[in-house]
Amino acid sequence: MGKGWKFVASILSLALLVTLFSVFIENQQAVQLPVYFISMDDYPLVGPYAQPILFWLSVGFMVITVLFLIVILFYPKKRNTLIIDHENGTLKVQRRAIENFVLKIVQKEPFIENLTVRAKMTKKKIKIKIAGHLRKSMSISDKQNALVEEVKNEVTTLIGTTDNIKTEVNLQNYWKENTNSGRKVE
Repeated sequence: MGKGWKFVASILSLALLVTLFSVFIENQQAVQLPVYFISMDDYPLVGPYAQPILFWLSVGFMVITVLFLIVILFYPKKRNTLIIDHENGTLKVQRRAIENFVLKIVQKEPFIENLTVRAKMTKKKIKIKIAGHLRKSMSISDKQNALVEEVKNEVTTLIGTTDNIKTEVNLQNYWKENTNSGRKVE
């Protein structure tokens, strides 16, 4: 988790803590506690500002909760098996089968080495990520575009339908630089 996310999470946690503490103070009469907290209105510095701050914090948390609920309900489910219904029957394609199929196609190309292929499937979409070390040569971008189109066409041919399944192919170059190049051992 990066510093930015930690900062945002800390601010949201503190705001939630203040809101829940005020609810705790206002409802402490429901349970017999050995300690009694005074009302938020009676605190000297925050008393006059407590109600508007708590109102807007609660509105903000309600909006965040509704947005979070919408994301939870409509976020596409990742699958390991793609199920395609035809009038002739049902076709089930495993994620690993797609990855191995694409790997066999890409291994034929001489301009890419150290391959990794990852596929993410949802109900209506297949995303294929091909990563590897691309060798420097003439017209490499033309070869990359041709490879991406070939993989896309082969996968749609394998599945046998282009109507309701979207295929997306991404080719990435990873070149690991030598981090110790400035060091000299004598």
